[in-house]
Amino acid sequence: MKQLRFIHTADLHLDSPFKGLAHLPEPLLKQIYQSSFYSFRKIIDLAIEQQVDFILISGDLYDHDQRSLKAQLFLRKEFARLDEENIPVYIIHGNHDHLNGNWVSVSWTNNVHFFSSEIECKRFVSSNGTTAHIYGFSYQEREIYERKIDQYKKIVGTDFHIGMLHGQEHSITGHNPYAPFHTKELEEKDFNYWALGHIHQRIQLKSAIFYPGNIQGRHRKETGEKGCLLVEIDETNDVHAEFYKTAPLLWETLEIPINNIQTHDQFLAYCEQMIDDRRTLKKSFMLHLQFTGEGPISDLLEEKDQIEDWITHVNEDQDDEETFVWISSYENNTKKKWDIHQLQQQDDFLGDITRVTAELIESSHEDVKEVLKELYNHRKAKPFLEPLSCEDLEKLLEDGRDLLLKELLKEWG
Repeated sequence: MKQLRFIHTADLHLDSPFKGLAHLPEPLLKQIYQSSFYSFRKIIDLAIEQQVDFILISGDLYDHDQRSLKAQLFLRKEFARLDEENIPVYIIHGNHDHLNGNWVSVSWTNNVHFFSSEIECKRFVSSNGTTAHIYGFSYQEREIYERKIDQYKKIVGTDFHIGMLHGQEHSITGHNPYAPFHTKELEEKDFNYWALGHIHQRIQLKSAIFYPGNIQGRHRKETGEKGCLLVEIDETNDVHAEFYKTAPLLWETLEIPINNIQTHDQFLAYCEQMIDDRRTLKKSFMLHLQFTGEGPISDLLEEKDQIEDWITHVNEDQDDEETFVWISSYENNTKKKWDIHQLQQQDDFLGDITRVTAELIESSHEDVKEVLKELYNHRKAKPFLEPLSCEDLEKLLEDGRDLLLKELLKEWG
């Protein structure tokens, strides 16, 4: 039975600036800047170890159109390792590393195949005679909104058809809609596999249509393991894609609930234990702490100077470690635990606030919606507002009450 085995990767973003981290100790900063290079080297190691037929790189090898000489020489060295093993590499350029940029050109080994700005087909022939047609194009400029999918045409005379495309599927939001397409359109092309790029999350749209995600998270919104896909396909259209993690640095949001914590010592010990648990994994972490729940520790979290002093303490001496765990940011979503019933009995402004809030929660939600009507009908605000459920309205009222109580008690001491 004829089959292919290859690696699908995308969005290397070599030379990423990792914005907002310049304040970190120099040794840590160096590790972070090198992380995407390390991750790609591990992908090449995997390709050689698994003796794959070829590698597909679906765009954005570099982070910007002025490719550094360092990044190019690094890739040339890694591709030369593949050349020694007779493993070809097929590359399309995306919006970040489009063809209209400026850079110092370098020569490449014969196993490296770049796609031009026009959709073209490159033919692969394995040592046992299995053939594949690989289709793709590189971005000529940064912004391409054209529906390039319409131009992909099957060329007969091969065992397998593989499409490479750097673009956005219509149902996915939060990214620039470059080279847009619908999943159904890819299916209709009847290719054996689609190697996508541009979305920095690992997504399987259909059994043979994949985004592998980027190879290294670059900020706290790009959480979790990053790496590449090792893909096996055969002539029965059976597709097996296995994820291999290669990134040396993980961004993680660590939720820390305070509900059952009564003292400052308990809180600090609990936090430090969770952080120490990450250190035992022998990987580097950039942590965003998300404090949630309600309780007396909420008061401590309001003291920004105290929390930042504690974070500075926890982060100390990390630059001496081979791997590190660094608290990069935090978010306080906690509440003070109020005795609402007692406050409602008070004959003062605090009592008035809690009683009015309770009446609004118990009354018809239409009264609250009437108050918000002007905002929801505002020409500029309306497109960004979702309808509020009954639970949403109650939470909105309770959050407003808690904010007023907290600020008033802080002001009054």
